[in-house]
Amino acid sequence: MLGAALAVVALLIMACGGSDESEPDEPAAAETPAPTRASQEATPEPEKDTIIFSDLNWPSAEIQARVAAYIVEHGYEYPTELVTGDTVSLWAALVNNDTHVTMEIWPAQQEWLEDVDEGTLVALGTSLDTGWEAWVIPQYLKDEHPGLVSVTDIAEYADLFVTADSRGKARFVTCIPGWACEQVNAAKVEAYGLADVVDLLNPGSGAGLFADLEAAYARGEPWIGYMWHPTPLSVSLDLYILEEPPYSDECWASTKACAYPEAKVLIMVNSSLPPRAPEVIEFLEKWEFKAADQVATEIWMDENNEDTDAGALWYLQNYREAWASFVPAGVAERVDAALADEG
Repeated sequence: MLGAALAVVALLIMACGGSDESEPDEPAAAETPAPTRASQEATPEPEKDTIIFSDLNWPSAEIQARVAAYIVEHGYEYPTELVTGDTVSLWAALVNNDTHVTMEIWPAQQEWLEDVDEGTLVALGTSLDTGWEAWVIPQYLKDEHPGLVSVTDIAEYADLFVTADSRGKARFVTCIPGWACEQVNAAKVEAYGLADVVDLLNPGSGAGLFADLEAAYARGEPWIGYMWHPTPLSVSLDLYILEEPPYSDECWASTKACAYPEAKVLIMVNSSLPPRAPEVIEFLEKWEFKAADQVATEIWMDENNEDTDAGALWYLQNYREAWASFVPAGVAERVDAALADEG
């Protein structure tokens, strides 16, 4: 009986796997490899194309272009360039996509849109908040000669403006070479019948025009010519704007024997820019450059003998509340960091 019981126990042990040989292990589940540093890093953003600004040759346009380019480069992180020229050459550059942004398109240029294929340029709104263009004389001269009121009185008072080099005609300091207003003033002289009365003097540059007016004003001498606002002289000197017939589209399209149109100064971009830089377009659509801030910047430049590069930085540092309202907070912070590095 005992032997039989032992045999049964042995059988039970064998049935329950009591042998010395072990079953093969189940294959281990595949482990997910630990993430590498490279896989944890964000995919780098694609390189941004350069945005080229038209660098027109007068102070307000130079300062606006530099301020906007600085914000675009340091705030939106696009490479930027400035291309120098006058209104005629830089209009062609904008149309041909050689530049992408022009911060000041004055009314005399806006009529050139008629010769541009539709959809080539996009207007983004105004840049300067106020502005004007006109023929002016010093107020002291108007006070001395109350009858000198309008352009129709120039012939009667022409002798006041004759100089040794004006060929017996009234010396009229006109617009800067290469600006649209140079052509406009010549057309006005013809339309008003003043070709035999007025000698148009080319001032060579904006600085030349300002210096000529300032010198005459300091001596209390007669002066007549073209001026625009905003400029420091349009604010600091007491000038009288000669009356002209009211502006009309018909007059302007034909003879230009009327006042300059209201100076609605536009920002324009080439149509290639909005698809590749929509955030920059949104920024420029909010842009509004106050004439008073512009004049203050120019005065600071004059008093400190600084150029427009320094003037743009001064504006950015002293008018943060203005420009920061055009951009998201993150953009403004990046611009602030760049300005801090300027010292």
